[in-house]
Amino acid sequence: MSRRDDAADRVLSLTLKAGAYTAFGLIVLGLFLQRIKGLSFSTAGLMVLLATPVIRIAVAGVQFLREHDLKYALVSLGVLAIVVLAYVLGIQT
Repeated sequence: MSRRDDAADRVLSLTLKAGAYTAFGLIVLGLFLQRIKGLSFSTAGLMVLLATPVIRIAVAGVQFLREHDLKYALVSLGVLAIVVLAYVLGIQT
């Protein structure tokens, strides 16, 4: 494994951690504020939780492009298109 691979792994790991911790924080804040004032941040937390895999796929695609690995960049783009299409079709029903 090269240093570049380690850096790419760290970026992807940070993306997942940031999404998970942000979603957790918003959900906990939403539950707390809902009891106190009737405000709800839980929906925002769930949206962040749903967006995290999409962001991870996009970051991976950018990393592959930076490494000039066109094959895996195109695979990432295809997977991203499928996930976004599933979200869009799921929202319409």
